[in-house]
Amino acid sequence: MKKIILIMMIIVLALTAASCAKEEEVGKYGLTNNTLYVGVDDTYPPMEYVDENGNLVGFDIDFAKALAEELGVNIEFKSTAWDGIFANLSARQYDVIISSVSMTTDRMETMNFSTPYLANGQVIMVSPAMADTIKTPEDLAGLKVGVQFETTADIAATKQKDTIGFELTQYNDMTVCLAAMEAGQIDCIVADMAVAIDAVAKNPEVFKISSAQLTNEPIAVALNKDVPELEAAINDAIAALQASGKLAEISIEHLGDDYTSNIDTVLR
Repeated sequence: MKKIILIMMIIVLALTAASCAKEEEVGKYGLTNNTLYVGVDDTYPPMEYVDENGNLVGFDIDFAKALAEELGVNIEFKSTAWDGIFANLSARQYDVIISSVSMTTDRMETMNFSTPYLANGQVIMVSPAMADTIKTPEDLAGLKVGVQFETTADIAATKQKDTIGFELTQYNDMTVCLAAMEAGQIDCIVADMAVAIDAVAKNPEVFKISSAQLTNEPIAVALNKDVPELEAAINDAIAALQASGKLAEISIEHLGDDYTSNIDTVLR
């Protein structure tokens, strides 16, 4: 009887192991379960955010879904706070980050990027009354400036804060940063171009984009350095989405114009 029980236990364990192996099958481009796992910070409208119905929406969400469809794989989003988003990529908690990730030379040291899919730079949002007075970064002297913590806006503003002489406030959430300016707690915001475009469209009496721009840093898909097959496939898929007009369609829907063509790829 003991031998029979032992044999049965071995069979159960073998079947369990086989089932687990099946559940963790490696699919196209080395993806587990033939699924592209995507890291996002879902507090960054209009790029990625949770709407009033609890749905994950935005430019990057629609782009990621179109990308997965072009790749012929499933997709699953994994929401994470921005301050841990790159560490989680390195820890393999997801395959890529599609979350308004700006290309910078510093980031290229620790991760790879796809070809850019959206034009971007760090712009300055001001009130309509101040728009004509902020024409260069130096015009921020003496003002209260808000940014989202540990974004490239934060990096760019921090580099110039002491030289120019303005007060910098860092927020963990862009929606809180926008609310702070609307409440008069800060004078202006340094943010991604897409975020500024959306804020102005939704609340033009509060926000306007000044003519001053701090950086040029196009947005791309962030990946680990050791996934060349996936990186090449993503680049091909982005090219296909650009050629078909699908990427422009997504940009027009969320940003009101096409910012996915003729992207300036020179980082500065």
